[in-house]
Amino acid sequence: MIRGKTRHQLFLPDEMSRRLTAMAKSQKRSRSHLLVEMVEAYMNRRSASQTEDRLSAKLDRLAREVSKTNNECVVISHSLYRFIRHELIYAAALPPPGEDAKALGEKRFQMFLDSVARMMAKSADNDNEPAEANKAEQA
Repeated sequence: MIRGKTRHQLFLPDEMSRRLTAMAKSQKRSRSHLLVEMVEAYMNRRSASQTEDRLSAKLDRLAREVSKTNNECVVISHSLYRFIRHELIYAAALPPPGEDAKALGEKRFQMFLDSVARMMAKSADNDNEPAEANKAEQA
């Protein structure tokens, strides 16, 4: 027995055996050496495919996270836009508010929060749709 090697016995179809023998003769190498090389190449290809699958799953997860972050940025931008618009247009020339104005302001603020919640819910619903539907909307 050769150190560091284990003997395996396998049966190949006749045609495959003839091709292996011809290849070994043309390369002036042993059939055993060729088989070791072929099995090694096959196993490396399989492990590379598994690595690629794991990487692809991680990239998909990251893409979903980026999409969610993008949607949150849209909501934040819209909220900031509405706040700045309100401050510059409506509240700039107003006298200090009384109790009625404060109550109205609270009511309007709650309406604003409700509109943001609706926007976020709509954004979340869009995240749950299939990718093809999102592509159709963007087209």
